[in-house]
Amino acid sequence: MFKAVLDDVGLLRESFNAIAEIVDEGTFNIKKDGISLVCPDRAVIAVVDFLILPTAFESYTCDKDIEVGLNILKILQFIKKAKPEDKLILSLDENEDRFELTLEGKTTRQFAIPIISVAKQEMQDLSRFKFENSAELDPSILKEGIENGALISDGISIKLSKDSLVLRSEGDSSYTQIKIDAGNPQLYSINCKEEVIARYSIEYLSKMLKASRLSENVKIEFNKDYPLHLEYVIKDRAKLGFILAPRIEE
Repeated sequence: MFKAVLDDVGLLRESFNAIAEIVDEGTFNIKKDGISLVCPDRAVIAVVDFLILPTAFESYTCDKDIEVGLNILKILQFIKKAKPEDKLILSLDENEDRFELTLEGKTTRQFAIPIISVAKQEMQDLSRFKFENSAELDPSILKEGIENGALISDGISIKLSKDSLVLRSEGDSSYTQIKIDAGNPQLYSINCKEEVIARYSIEYLSKMLKASRLSENVKIEFNKDYPLHLEYVIKDRAKLGFILAPRIEE
């Protein structure tokens, strides 16, 4: 049996809002210790790494491990109909092979979707990535740098040193840049032994930053010309992370 009651529907809505920009379907692992999704996009440029813990729910019951293939876009469409007072109830009808969602408030609205077979792509163990440099900052800084960069380019360079974080995009005879120095209250921490720089897709980063409402803290980890790990952590409730391939300049 699986049943979970969530009183903060926004936690799932904002998470799925970003996830659905990267993948439209995926296999969710439902276990006693939470619900997780690790799934690459079709181009294998980005990977979603999502976990919502039992402590995020008002009540959580799961008596066995289950793998469930679901259409994420359809779930998001229903969740977006939630009203502020609603609770979201998640359950599984194993007899009918359906995943059920219920919004319970002044009225009760039910939604059931079929469990689907999701084509499994070869997944590498995410723990194999070893990140040597990191920064934690206010997501609004990263969002502004990416929005500015999109005006002139499709890529953005992230440069980190022990003293600052620089977001820079360059176009034909033009550039835009944001620099935030260590000690700035919006730059919470820097871990960097020597200056490092890598370039990433603005399109993908823009999609990932749709989850900015989840947390006032986003962590980025990367090395030179190496995948980027971007993660939001909602303490004792959930985490939403992404791995993004670098853009190697010729």
